[in-house]
Amino acid sequence: MRGLHFAMWYYRLTTKAMLAFALIGWMTGQSEALTAFGKSITVGPTVAPTPIPARPCSRQAECAGISSSSCVRTHYDPITRCLCGDNQPPVNGQCDSQTKALYHVCANSDECNDGLICGTPNITGTTPLHLRVHPPSEKICLCDADSGFTEKEHACNDADILKTSLIAIFVVSCIRKILAN
Repeated sequence: MRGLHFAMWYYRLTTKAMLAFALIGWMTGQSEALTAFGKSITVGPTVAPTPIPARPCSRQAECAGISSSSCVRTHYDPITRCLCGDNQPPVNGQCDSQTKALYHVCANSDECNDGLICGTPNITGTTPLHLRVHPPSEKICLCDADSGFTEKEHACNDADILKTSLIAIFVVSCIRKILAN
């Protein structure tokens, strides 16, 4: 009888040890774990799927089949593409972004990111090609020049606001030094 108790105790101990070892391996992200027979199982590295690049376009009408997308060019790609408002390619023909970046089609300024307003671009003979994808009457998100944002290299630059802020900080610190003396 004593041998039976020892065998059951040993069986429980080894089962608990194997479960604990497997649990610790799983929790620490180890790629190898022991099976019940003492052999290791090697799990290969996981490879993330490569995102499908967005469809190239030359007119806004070419993006009509993809909801909430616009034919835009970004600073990191010389080709105009049908992109979502966050400048990411659509997933399964859908865009999830809530706000829109520079050059995206909009109905009002609430749809545009901070520093952008919804307006009609000034298309003239010298207008860059990436803005000519939109019809002249279509509204897009543009840099808010009234708030100090200027367009530079397919992005809005708020250098004017930064300069104003630095000058204000300098003036305030000078006044504090004068009042402290």
